[in-house]
Amino acid sequence: MKLNLQLTIAILSIAVITACTEAGHVDKSEANTNLLTGLVIGQQQGKSSVMDSLAEIRGYWKGGFCSAGTCSSFTSNVSIVQDPSGFGIWASGSSYLRIISVDIVGRTFIYQYLPNDTYSPSKYTKVIWTAPTTTGCENSASKCFYYCTVYPNFATLTEAENVNLSNYSSADPTRTGCGGFGWSKALFVSLNPTNW
Repeated sequence: MKLNLQLTIAILSIAVITACTEAGHVDKSEANTNLLTGLVIGQQQGKSSVMDSLAEIRGYWKGGFCSAGTCSSFTSNVSIVQDPSGFGIWASGSSYLRIISVDIVGRTFIYQYLPNDTYSPSKYTKVIWTAPTTTGCENSASKCFYYCTVYPNFATLTEAENVNLSNYSSADPTRTGCGGFGWSKALFVSLNPTNW
């Protein structure tokens, strides 16, 4: 028993001395890996609640843009789903982004870019959505909803959570209310996502 205690103290001493000599030395790739690991752990802990909160808009949709009272160009793929590893995902066009948090009362969610993203590494984006409806959906879609991406991308989650949304309104989404433009619109296709 005494030998085990002496070995434990010796190992801890070596670990502390090593840590002290290497303190403050983290290369960029390790920092990116640590950030990604943190995102994975955070997502792992909250993925069920995130996806449950997005129940009304989960699925595969065709996204289009609204302007001057008309919505058209429903050519982009929009998926709000769980990927095979269980993470909440917002996939739009060629973007594949992890959903970090959801406010179901305010109908907003926040996704984060990966650390190796070319244009917005590790930044956060907030998306507002409206309640899905079964009326007024183009192309004979069985249901649809409007969504608005809040700009700019934010450096921290706190900035994205606390952004002032008073200039955003879904009162006339086919014309205005999304940063001076019309909102985007999603037409329901299926509950299944695009290929992963």
